[in-house]
Amino acid sequence: MPQVYNFMKEFGNREHHLDVPKVLRVGLNEGKGKVVVDIGLNDGQEFFAAIDSGYSVYGFEANPVAAAVLRKKCEGYDGKSHGSLRCIFVNAADIKGPIDPSPFTSYLIEGGAGSAKSELNMSISGPGSSFVEVAPDAPSPEFKIVNIVPVSHVVDADVYFFKLDVQGFEYEVLKGAKTLFNNKIVKKKLMEVYPRGLGNAGINFDEFLHFIWNDLGMLCSSSNPVSQKQSFKIDHPNSLPDLGKYLKSLTNATWWGQFDDFLCFNRLKTWN
Repeated sequence: MPQVYNFMKEFGNREHHLDVPKVLRVGLNEGKGKVVVDIGLNDGQEFFAAIDSGYSVYGFEANPVAAAVLRKKCEGYDGKSHGSLRCIFVNAADIKGPIDPSPFTSYLIEGGAGSAKSELNMSISGPGSSFVEVAPDAPSPEFKIVNIVPVSHVVDADVYFFKLDVQGFEYEVLKGAKTLFNNKIVKKKLMEVYPRGLGNAGINFDEFLHFIWNDLGMLCSSSNPVSQKQSFKIDHPNSLPDLGKYLKSLTNATWWGQFDDFLCFNRLKTWN
């Protein structure tokens, strides 16, 4: 397994937990013609790094306050100010079908990704917005109604890199992306795993892990660097049942609990 860990790390881990993955910080010609899906943008560092690297990026931001800030920067990519790079703002409620990728053109989508087209209440209080819980240190909870759209309704193309950071909503996002994973080639996926959030959403960890393995065809491993600060040890349980038990044990952690980045690659399909 060490060879697998090393292989996966070369493809997109963060050097530290909040760093932009190296795979998104490449030259303009490296990203041209490749699609990136980024779900949960926060301040947009990864989204705009991918745009600057020439990828065609589909970025989803559910928090309307964050999306409004990102929109201002997105609109600066007008095909002139940043060379030929363009960023187009789209409201999830207005999406009627897949948006075809175009070279050097990216999309900032205001709305959440989920398993079905709908509207959901989102907590936007504190340091982390979420569909499944209120931030532990939020003094007074604030909620917004957010439009939800499945990723497969938006993206219908091979994906070079798929990233999600959704505070316990991971399973819903991936269920809405299943058609994309089945019909196209998703080469690799970086997913922040938040056991406490998944537990608050009532997720069965065994079912979640088997869905990733069987339904999406992805092999995943912790990609956190070896350090005193990492959440999971590099030798985390290597069977799905044991990993499920381990994730469940972390749901009782105080405050936010523990996070980890899982880097996954497509184990079923051949890709270049």
